Amino acid sequence: MAKTVGKTRTPTKRTPPAPSRGGKSSPSTATTAASPPPAFDPPPLSRSLLVRFGIAVLLAVVAYFIGRADNPEAGNLNAEPFEVVALPGKGMGLVATRDIRQGERLIREEPLFVVPKSVDENPSALIMRLLQNVPPAGQAAFWNLSYVNLAQGDRDRARVALAIFETNAVAAGDGGVGIFPGMARLNHGCAGAFNAVYTWRERERALFVHALKDVKKGEELLTTYTDTKRTRSERRNFLSTQYGFECTCAVCSLAEDASKASDARLTAIAQYYRHFATWGDRAIEGAEAIGTINKIWELEEAEGYYSERGRLAADAAWIAAAHSDAGAVRLWALLAMKWYGIELGADSDLVGEVQAVAETPESHSAWGTRERMASPFPSFYSALPLVALPRMASSSSDVVILGLGVVLAAVYLFRDQIFAPSKPKVAPLPSRTANGGGNPRDFITRMKEGKKRIVIFYGSQTGTAEEYAIRLAKEAKTKFGLASLVCDPEEYDFENLDQLPEDCAVFFVMATYGEGEPTDNAVQLMQNLTDESFEFSNGEHKLEGLKYVVFALGNKTYEHYNLIGRQVDQHLTSMGGIRIGERGEGDDDKSMEEDYLEWKDGMWEAFATAMGVEEGQGGDSADFAVSELASHPAEKVYLGELSARALTKTKGIHDAKNPYPAPLAACRELFQSTTDRNCVHIELNTEGSGITYQHGDHVGVWPSNPDLEVDRLLCALGLWEKKDNVIGIESLDPALAKVPFPRSDHFAPSPEAEEAMKTLNQNKEEYHNVVANGCIKLGEVLQLVAGNDLVAPPTPENTTAWPIPFDIIVSAIPRLQPRYYSISSSPKIHPTSIHVTCVVLKYESVESTKAPPRWVFGVGSNFLLNLKFAALGESQPLVASGPVPSYAIDGPRGAYKNETIYKAPIHVRRSTFRLPTNPKSPVIMIGPGTGVAPFRGFVQERVALARRSIEKNGPDALADWGQISLFYGCRKSTEDFLYKEEWPEYDAELKGKFKLHCAFSREPPYKPDGSKIYVQDLLWEDRAHVADAIINGKGYIYICGDAKSMSKSVEEVLARILGEAKGGSGEVEGAAEVKLLKERSRLMLDVWS
Repeated sequence: MAKTVGKTRTPTKRTPPAPSRGGKSSPSTATTAASPPPAFDPPPLSRSLLVRFGIAVLLAVVAYFIGRADNPEAGNLNAEPFEVVALPGKGMGLVATRDIRQGERLIREEPLFVVPKSVDENPSALIMRLLQNVPPAGQAAFWNLSYVNLAQGDRDRARVALAIFETNAVAAGDGGVGIFPGMARLNHGCAGAFNAVYTWRERERALFVHALKDVKKGEELLTTYTDTKRTRSERRNFLSTQYGFECTCAVCSLAEDASKASDARLTAIAQYYRHFATWGDRAIEGAEAIGTINKIWELEEAEGYYSERGRLAADAAWIAAAHSDAGAVRLWALLAMKWYGIELGADSDLVGEVQAVAETPESHSAWGTRERMASPFPSFYSALPLVALPRMASSSSDVVILGLGVVLAAVYLFRDQIFAPSKPKVAPLPSRTANGGGNPRDFITRMKEGKKRIVIFYGSQTGTAEEYAIRLAKEAKTKFGLASLVCDPEEYDFENLDQLPEDCAVFFVMATYGEGEPTDNAVQLMQNLTDESFEFSNGEHKLEGLKYVVFALGNKTYEHYNLIGRQVDQHLTSMGGIRIGERGEGDDDKSMEEDYLEWKDGMWEAFATAMGVEEGQGGDSADFAVSELASHPAEKVYLGELSARALTKTKGIHDAKNPYPAPLAACRELFQSTTDRNCVHIELNTEGSGITYQHGDHVGVWPSNPDLEVDRLLCALGLWEKKDNVIGIESLDPALAKVPFPRSDHFAPSPEAEEAMKTLNQNKEEYHNVVANGCIKLGEVLQLVAGNDLVAPPTPENTTAWPIPFDIIVSAIPRLQPRYYSISSSPKIHPTSIHVTCVVLKYESVESTKAPPRWVFGVGSNFLLNLKFAALGESQPLVASGPVPSYAIDGPRGAYKNETIYKAPIHVRRSTFRLPTNPKSPVIMIGPGTGVAPFRGFVQERVALARRSIEKNGPDALADWGQISLFYGCRKSTEDFLYKEEWPEYDAELKGKFKLHCAFSREPPYKPDGSKIYVQDLLWEDRAHVADAIINGKGYIYICGDAKSMSKSVEEVLARILGEAKGGSGEVEGAAEVKLLKERSRLMLDVWS
């Protein structure tokens, strides 16, 4: 069995009372109460600068302790502060060769190989096959590992390999379990005995081990194989059964009385953990919950048990934030920052996230979701008394942090009394509760309260899956009269999924993101479904009799087409669930809509049978009540703001739910010739926003709709004269409030228009030819079927008005989604600037029997082009056959323009598309066109590292670095060669370790047969170097760009190269090598269709 329990890991999504990843914006909209101005308002320096200065000093102190602990090179320390030695009765183990500081990084190790969680072939045969691809040194390290659970004398090599794997494998992220020979030498210690913890970092695909405590020279380094919050007998029984040894660690070797006292403390710690967790169910109050955490902290101090302290402190910060206790939030966040730095490393994402909370407690996603404590100061100190602070501090750094934290908390909590006049400046905030009371994460209770028989969970990255989820809810209502609960899975717990009543069903509408990954909001759901150790309320990983429906969304140009939807189906079936109808699969490469329409009718028939309902029991009904308002406060009118915080101008963490209006720091045209094409380079200033990024991440840009299409829709809907009227919109059914799809043929302006609309609705081929191929938008469809001219600028005079009720219009139109771009810069060189490289989409549509050819413009890319024109004072060029798009780039209420500076609303989406951390590893990058964008960031990342290395180690510091090769392609070297002037500069800084290969498809030289040369051709020409870099150098390959053609062609050439190098064929040996490279994350793709 793999060692996966009882160790500190980097958490993903969390459940209250734990903190969320990144402090996601609270769904509730904050309100502020107006108050009269005070008689005397102290200047800013006397009011807030002292507090902010204190925060900065305190954060710097914490960062110093963390950084000092996690820097393995500080103080001229050796890189490996331990040695492998034989230990009596234990076999091999790791012993410190010098004193080791708490928090110091001990090991960074990539797996020899990773075995997926579910496999089809014989496990022993699979491990033997994977071992064949491991270098000889790695194979030797594997065979030297110890093992249990094998009959004495059994020397069958395959069975020994399986026994070694079962004894030593540990979790390697969501992808499976791996072998780490270095980490495997860590022996076990219980509770206060273990002094090292390990965690997996997905973005680096590596395992990290940090010192949990100070370790003296000669001490053994120990981790833990189990949850040690159990009695000695329970721990020993588990370890004997699973790993075949009786624990003799310092805790298990205590004398009887001392052992009983230890067992009592560990049992109490476990009980207190369960008790404070009931705060999430509102069983206990906030002060009691934090008081319980304080007791846990004290007991752990007495036991010498420091594991998961970062998480515990972050839990306390969550609870304090929910009760609006800023002082407590700040103190606990600082402790979380310190302990996350020790357990996970100073560069862990969670350190940055809790630091942001420490700086601005009100930005925490839980802020104000529970009633405010009656008296903040007493509630804080009754839960965390001053006399307890020394006991809570396990080191001098804790004492410093806590001492400064208490002073700062007191200053913060009484800032109004200290710095302001006697009368309060701000009225107390009203009490708020999440979702109206009860546990807001319990979807079963919400279903019962709302008398809903269907719950629909959607895994959505761009909003499409959410649209289809709401569409299914709408159809269930109109067909059968059944109400649905539509849920974002990251907002709910799944422990009670087994409690779904027998007369109810659960729908899963799941998109697959990237290389077979779940969407950000579905990560925790997938972990719960796939992790066999996860228990539902029945105490088992079983869902017997659960009725479910699956609709998967993906793109066939990607290798892992609809993998997440298929995995959901597979795991639910294996747990005893009963699928209703066939699994639906939508292909975005062709027509998601057509696939959905083909699937849904058969599914609803099966649904009616399984649920015992009949069609026709529902009916059409409005989802909104819409009314025109004669008067309304102008500042409260929604004008297109992207978040409630943007409308109310309240601060908060910037993410997909609260985009940041980033000023344009610079912009320019990248193409040398712009007669028919454009490619823009945009630099977005993020200074002061709290936004951070890594090379390879994506930036989401939120465009507005072009003015032309807004005008077209106003004319087609007969609303031109009312475009400036203020309306009030009230949702009648929150589950259906976003994107139901009505049938517009009910409101056709003429029999001919009605017939044309029905044809598009019922004839799949006609819909594909006219709408899909022509890329026709809603307003254009309404014009087309009414016989209007699509080319001429729309006016009320040349556009037929459709008498569609406005509540239906609001229901029918989904929110415009962000457009994602690979970031083309590195934060090491541009820490406060995100660079975007965007080719502008503009083409002439294919002529059809219904519509003439016309110009089609990409929404996001033309939005950025308009920003560039405005920022540089340039005029918009014209096209021959019609108007060009313009945008309201000033934003709602001019929010996106400050004098001459324009802004673009953005957020950052994390990616695993990362360089290897070891610069000695060769890197091969293939990115034609704007596929070069992330590789510009990659090269900048290496340049920054080279500068530091040369400064530290001299001019020969890069001598043993691996070569970083870029295969780039475009039409002509004089027309569209992106960043042409930069590459020689990077080459010079990398001292010849960077090599650029260019394929110019429309200039000589051509192939002997006269055909064009592309990047895959250059790859084949350089196949000797490519094969050597991959096979002998253990290099990494990255592909970015078109998924339909280029990416597949490159993979085929890679297979040919590797197959030839292995003495076989590309179809067999080569394909197997490519597959293995992907499994090991040494071949990574960032592609689009």
